[in-house]
Amino acid sequence: MNQPADLTSDTFFNGSISVKQPPDGYRFSIDAVILGNLAAVQADDRVLDLGCGCGVIPLILGYRNPGIGEVFGVEIQAELAGIARLNASENHMENQIHILHKDMKAVVPEDTGGTMDAVVCNPPHFARHSGRINPDSQRAMARHEIAVALADVTAAAARMLAPAGLFTVIYPCERLVDLVSAMRAAGIEPKRLRMIHPRPGIEAKRVLAVGIKGKYPGLKIDPPLFIRNDADHYSPELQTMFGP
Repeated sequence: MNQPADLTSDTFFNGSISVKQPPDGYRFSIDAVILGNLAAVQADDRVLDLGCGCGVIPLILGYRNPGIGEVFGVEIQAELAGIARLNASENHMENQIHILHKDMKAVVPEDTGGTMDAVVCNPPHFARHSGRINPDSQRAMARHEIAVALADVTAAAARMLAPAGLFTVIYPCERLVDLVSAMRAAGIEPKRLRMIHPRPGIEAKRVLAVGIKGKYPGLKIDPPLFIRNDADHYSPELQTMFGP
């Protein structure tokens, strides 16, 4: 694989995991860290990350869940897929983490040797024609629905999940109605929501949603997650997400 020469390196879990990513263009955010730590996965699960970018979520899943099964990542951008493979290899997870350079709209269970127990996704948050499109193509595709729309994400999740499989997604609160509608249209029933606030006293900006493929209705709201206690300090829960 041709490795870009100017990748930066960030560490997690007191240096146990190292993540390379481009200095410009796509870079993972706190959303990916939250999703990787709170995704609904269990021991022996086969897990798929739709739109895995540089592979940070598969790395977190593998580290946080030692008994987890195979973890697959699907990434449409060739450079990011290559970096995700590099990250898996350099963290000695290449036998567990498998990266597919493919459009999630075309991925099928045959690509991964069968269906998944769990699917996770941190999809583009903004509709294609909403707001300013970033001139950097990697950032634009990560933020706006240029290559994939929300309905494509939920359809891919439903297609790849086994019956009663779990789908975990992080999304803007302002588009929660769109998310619930898209999940239900794909046959994934929303079962849990957790609102994510920048800090106490400020309205939630993100929501972590968990749905089950083919199950009956019944939604529960979990206690909120606060990213920071104040302007300068991560909350204790967030601190544990970066700790060993």
